[in-house]
Amino acid sequence: MKSIPLSELRQNPYFDAPVYLDDQYILLSPDVHATPDLLSRLERWGYEVVYCDGRPVEAPAYLATGKTTAANSTLELDVKEKQQTEKARKLYYGLITFIVDTFNRFLEANRLDLAAIAERLKELIELLKSSRDTILRLPEYMYISDNYLHQHSLNCAILSLAIGDSQRLPPHRLIELGISALLHDIGMLKIPVGLYMAARPLSPKEWQMIKAHPMLSYRILKGFSVSDTIAHTAYEHHERMNGTGYPRALAGEKITLYSRILAVADSYESMTTKRPFKTKREGHAALVELLKGRGVFYDEAAIRALIYCLSVYPLGTTVLLSNGAMGRVIRTNPRSPKTPIVQILIDRDGNRLAEFAVASSSEAGTEQEPAIRRNLSWKEVEAHNLY
Repeated sequence: MKSIPLSELRQNPYFDAPVYLDDQYILLSPDVHATPDLLSRLERWGYEVVYCDGRPVEAPAYLATGKTTAANSTLELDVKEKQQTEKARKLYYGLITFIVDTFNRFLEANRLDLAAIAERLKELIELLKSSRDTILRLPEYMYISDNYLHQHSLNCAILSLAIGDSQRLPPHRLIELGISALLHDIGMLKIPVGLYMAARPLSPKEWQMIKAHPMLSYRILKGFSVSDTIAHTAYEHHERMNGTGYPRALAGEKITLYSRILAVADSYESMTTKRPFKTKREGHAALVELLKGRGVFYDEAAIRALIYCLSVYPLGTTVLLSNGAMGRVIRTNPRSPKTPIVQILIDRDGNRLAEFAVASSSEAGTEQEPAIRRNLSWKEVEAHNLY
C-alpha cells in the first residue's frame, strides 16, 4: 500500500478504497470521510501518514448514485478481526497439540524432531509478523491440561519471538530463539511430575531438584546436537542481571541475549498463569513487577520490547473504562503503550454488546476516548461472564 500524508487526507477526505492506520487496522472505509476531529487525534497520537491503495474522490459511490449502503469501517474491522482471531486461535491450539505430541515422543522414545519444530515455528513467526496482536492475546486461549508445561512452553515461545521480532532479529535467529523458548523447560520432564506440579511448599531438597532443570535441559538439548546458542539459552534462563540467579550466578552481558529475552518472557508468563502452587496475577501488575526489576534482575531492553508488544494493559486482558464500560484490549498503540484499542463488551449503561465495537483509549479520559481505569479482577470477569 502507498503512504498518504495526513495533509492529503485533510484535503481529500474520501478515498475509493479502505484507508489503513497500519497494515492491519482499517481506519476509514470508502463511504466514511476523515473528519477534522479524527485528523487532530491522529496528529496527537504522532501519526504522520496513513495507507491506502485507492485514489481520492469527491464523494463515495453511494452519494454519487443516490444509493445507500450499510457498509462501514466498524463492520469491515469486525470481519477482519474475526478472521485474524480465528486464524490465530487455530494455530495456537494446533501448536499446543504439537507440543504435547513432541514432549510425549521425547519421554517415550527419546526423540526430538528439530526440523518439524523449526517448521512449526516458521508458521508462528509469520503470524506474529502479519497479525501480532491476535496471537499475543494469551488470556483468551484457555487450555485445560494436567501439566502446565505444554502451554507454558508455547506462551514463552510466543512472547520471546515477539520481543525478538521487535528487536529486529533476522529470521534465522528468530527460529533459534523460538526453539530455545519452546524447549527451555524440557529438563522438567526428567523430574517427577508430582514434584513440579505439587500444590504445596517444597522442602529445601525438593527445591534443589527443581533448580536442576536448566542443567538437565542443557544436557538433553546438547544430546540432540542443537547449537550452543540454543542449549545455553535453556541453561541460563533463570540467571539474573545482578548475578543472583541460578545455576551459575552469571551477571550482565555474560548472560546470552536469548537467555535475557527468555528470562523476561518466562517470568511474565509464570506470573500471569495459574499454577498448582500459586495464583495468577493480572497482566498489568506483572509488567509493573518486571519494571521494578529492570536492570537488576531483568534486561531493560527486553522489558521495554515486551511492553511495546503487549501495551501497559496487555492484549487480551479485560479492563474497566472511565465511562463505566468494560472491554478487552485487542490492539496495541505503539506510540502510546498506555492507551491501547479496546473492544467494548459491556457499554456504559450495562448492556452487553452483540456487535463489534471498538474505542480508542486516552490517558485523560474523554467522552470519545475513555481512559482505562484498571484491569478487571478475575472475580469480576467471572461475574460478568467476560471470558
